[in-house]
Amino acid sequence: MLTDVVYNDLRDKILSLTLKPGTELSFTNLKPLYNVSISPIRDALKHLENEGLVEIRPQSGTSVALIDMAKVRDERFQRLYLELGAVEKAFGRGISKQLITQWEDNIEKQKKAFACRDTITFLELDNSMHRLLFEACGHEKVFDSMLATSGNYHRIRMVSYLFDDIFSSTIDQHTTILNALKANSIEMVTQLERNHISKIEIETSGYQKAYPQYFK
Repeated sequence: MLTDVVYNDLRDKILSLTLKPGTELSFTNLKPLYNVSISPIRDALKHLENEGLVEIRPQSGTSVALIDMAKVRDERFQRLYLELGAVEKAFGRGISKQLITQWEDNIEKQKKAFACRDTITFLELDNSMHRLLFEACGHEKVFDSMLATSGNYHRIRMVSYLFDDIFSSTIDQHTTILNALKANSIEMVTQLERNHISKIEIETSGYQKAYPQYFK
């Protein structure tokens, strides 16, 4: 469907910060871009509004929604406790050599993405690496569903990668979690995952100070 084409493309651009928070989205500009009528664009924007990624102001205009910290906290909370549940169940099944190898390969690719500051590829790798824990316990669809409803949390993670120190420290944290998986220590992995996913709460003030125009 044409609506899906417009929706998927706009969503990808919003999540990658190609379309930055606050960017105006006018029918005049979007119509020739997708070569479609107004109806698919309107429907796509409505879907994005329902996800909290677009703000539609009647008689005023439509824009990419600013990052809402209240929604970030809710989405981070969901991510944290679903992932801790996945860790517990994955350890119950046993951490396989395949999972370790997949994490190792993924982290090497993360290092290459960091070297060329490819934030979009890095976040895709980050997500796919964490998804492996859900695959290990047979609940990868839960991860996919969670990811589909975490647009604000996704965008603030993209903002975090604009800071080299945070970008590189994320790889260090992933490596530390990998070592805990190799040590077969559920206690270590659980604590490291908790710290890893929660650290954004501590760092947020720095993001807001550097990019105040991105935040609600």
